[in-house]
Amino acid sequence: MEIMSGAKLEVIWAPVHHDKFIIWGSDITLYQVSRLKDIEKKTAYTQISANRGATVLASQSANGVRCVDVSAVAEQPEPLLALGHASGRVTLTALKQALVDPLGLVGREFNPRYSRLCNSVSWSHVETNLLAVAMEKHRSDHCILLWDVNRGSTPPDESKMSTPDSAKPLAEMGLSETAHNVSWSNCSNRTLLASVNLKYIKIFDLRDLSNKGVLVATSRYCYGACTDPFNPWQIASRGENVVCVWDARVLSRPLLTLPQPRHVHRIQWCPTRRNLLLSLGRDSGTLRLHDIQQQMAATAVEAEFEEYERGPSVLEREVAPAAPAPPAPGAAPPLASFCWHPAHEARLLAVNVAGGVCDYTVCERVTVAWGGGGVVWSGGAGTLRFLPDAAQRELHDISYVMRRRAQTDYGLKPDLWQNADLADDEALSGLWHFLALSKSLVEDGCIRNSPWKHPGVRSVLRSAGEGGYRSEAVPSLLPDLPHRRVTIYRSGERTRALSLCGWGWGWENAAAGVERAEAEGTPCRAAALAAFHLRLRHALDVLARAREPQLRVVALALAGLSDERLWRDALAAAAPALPDAYLRALLLFLAASAPASAPAAPAAPPPQGPDLDAVLAETEMRLEDRVAFACVYLPDAKLHEYVRRTTDELIEQGDLSGILLTGASPEGVALLQRWVERTGDVQSAALVAARCLPHELLRDPQEPSKDPRESYAAGWLGAYRSLLDAWRLWWPRSALDTWAAGGAGAGAARHVAVACSYCGKSVAAPHHHARARAAFARLPPPAAKMKQISSCPHCRKPLPRCGVCSLHLGAGGAGGGAQFGGWFSWCVACRHGGHAQHLLQWFKEHTECPVSSCTCHCSTLDPPDCP
Repeated sequence: MEIMSGAKLEVIWAPVHHDKFIIWGSDITLYQVSRLKDIEKKTAYTQISANRGATVLASQSANGVRCVDVSAVAEQPEPLLALGHASGRVTLTALKQALVDPLGLVGREFNPRYSRLCNSVSWSHVETNLLAVAMEKHRSDHCILLWDVNRGSTPPDESKMSTPDSAKPLAEMGLSETAHNVSWSNCSNRTLLASVNLKYIKIFDLRDLSNKGVLVATSRYCYGACTDPFNPWQIASRGENVVCVWDARVLSRPLLTLPQPRHVHRIQWCPTRRNLLLSLGRDSGTLRLHDIQQQMAATAVEAEFEEYERGPSVLEREVAPAAPAPPAPGAAPPLASFCWHPAHEARLLAVNVAGGVCDYTVCERVTVAWGGGGVVWSGGAGTLRFLPDAAQRELHDISYVMRRRAQTDYGLKPDLWQNADLADDEALSGLWHFLALSKSLVEDGCIRNSPWKHPGVRSVLRSAGEGGYRSEAVPSLLPDLPHRRVTIYRSGERTRALSLCGWGWGWENAAAGVERAEAEGTPCRAAALAAFHLRLRHALDVLARAREPQLRVVALALAGLSDERLWRDALAAAAPALPDAYLRALLLFLAASAPASAPAAPAAPPPQGPDLDAVLAETEMRLEDRVAFACVYLPDAKLHEYVRRTTDELIEQGDLSGILLTGASPEGVALLQRWVERTGDVQSAALVAARCLPHELLRDPQEPSKDPRESYAAGWLGAYRSLLDAWRLWWPRSALDTWAAGGAGAGAARHVAVACSYCGKSVAAPHHHARARAAFARLPPPAAKMKQISSCPHCRKPLPRCGVCSLHLGAGGAGGGAQFGGWFSWCVACRHGGHAQHLLQWFKEHTECPVSSCTCHCSTLDPPDCP
């Protein structure tokens, strides 16, 4: 390990004894990590995490010690330390003396030829008997010494009896140079890295000590050079404010140069996780994690092929390990050192300048992806986890619901209303029923001059400023109460809006809706609809026939309908206590329609209209009933304001019932986008787009557009196509493309063509004009005038040959190029092909490819479906 600068405090995990570590500064202390519940009572310990504590096993002074490393000798019962001293001497010691020393290494010393500072010591984890030492410069000696601790050492009791050869190092490197640190590559045999002379990174190949190989990189960011434990070619180094990543095969420049906000104090590769580098800045309270991402970047070189070049990128984030016990009031002390655990996944120890120790595990980034049969995610440790369909069904996951619907041809039925039952959702059922109703009204001529195939109330209910007409106010009497009158408003546009709401104009059209509501088991709605159409007697009859006793009590209350102010006030006060929104709206409507004073003459209009806002505020009523009520009883200004405000609210909420107001228009696209964002149901949005939206709203996302809503629909279609492909539901995918192409018109139909492998253009002959040619050009006649072609009509390069008849594709087919027998066909596995008719005849008798050098069994890879 290299020497510390600044605050002399460092932490090192024992490579073999995984529950022990040392902290050294002015003293060297050996700790043992245990779970808190396993530590004996009355034993002093330091809590290093929520459930772990560290107890002191042994300690000694570090006077004169410049660097420390812990060996990976498995035979030693206690961690064996190598201590580098200011004189250059290296000693082996065990802080906790064991009863036995099987290798006799404790107490050995290694002395250089000339005394000088020892900067770094490093044990090899591959050949555990090798110890490398980095030293200051001496003009007559080497700065890097390699010792074999089993033989090249001097025990204290044998120093006078040893021969000169026994005290010599195994190898020496760097004559008259300075080595700042050394480190071993633990994934390759006898490879040593060293930072030398403030500007070099040297890589020594020590497999052949008589002929040592050396690789050199020149950089001022050469300190702390270390190798990735999983990749012997990947090296990291540091400088003042820079972390560099190198490829040992190309040392001309670093692969990555990562500027840092602080002077980099220490770096270390994670020994349990690939491509993870950790760095510590000076006076920093956090660690910086560098996740090196290896990726493939494609670079086009020529038209025929592409060249792939490997290049890394990096994801960086801050890691803030904190000691379990909170520090004293004030800012937390900066970190002094850290060390990865040698075996436990992404676990590390961090120590701050105050001596606080934290045992911390770095959390992995979790990457989630959708697979063809469920959810796949990475949970770290090189593992993939999968959530199958059964679990998604229990979780009511939208992807499972969409897949189940797709298997029933949801959204692809010929009639729009047929898709309502397949949706298995009330909001979606209402959506498909409305789209079917809107389409039928347009086709029957009830709604004309609409810019959309499926108009909504807002598009047919135009104000006077938008080309609409003013409505006619018509005073109407209640048939059952001749002295009671209300004002209704009529216009052709309001009639069309009522048709979209399913009401129709007049009691003749509404009576069927009232009977249907009563048959569906909603007597409150049936009674309210009857009252809204001024048929109070019919509403009382519906409530009287209801099974619930409370509804019969409400009928008795309505039977006493009066114009007295006391009755009106009591009715308005009792309405909020009723449990059903339609009953509340019914009472509020009758209370609001009662005159505030004595009734005037029948011919005189009411002084001002009733306040019906309380009725429209009952949002638990169906939207179509509220909008239809507004179309009957609100004047023009209030009606348009109510429709506009309600449309904006429903679009913001992503409520599918708002399609009644927006229709299949840009506002409807915005509403569907909010629905997708809220529920994730891209399937329904894509199917509505394919079936109902016009061509201008199916714009490709890459095409320029002033309105961003024009690209939403294409995004839904692309996402749903990808899902169908992942689920391998080819027939729904084909049907979706068919509907989308038909809905978008001929100009937006998706065309399939065979492209030339040389110029990339379609080999189909142009139908409208021949290719322009220079005068007297010696070229064959234009392809448009030829019945068969054997070359690309654009670049004149020959087309591939048929594997059966050996003629160029485009020639030799049966009956002309437009017939199926002459179509281009090929195997997606071996890429060999030919004329469709020839291949069909060949595979009636063979299973192997007709090309003689190919052994692909084309016909068995994807056989046609048998009836």
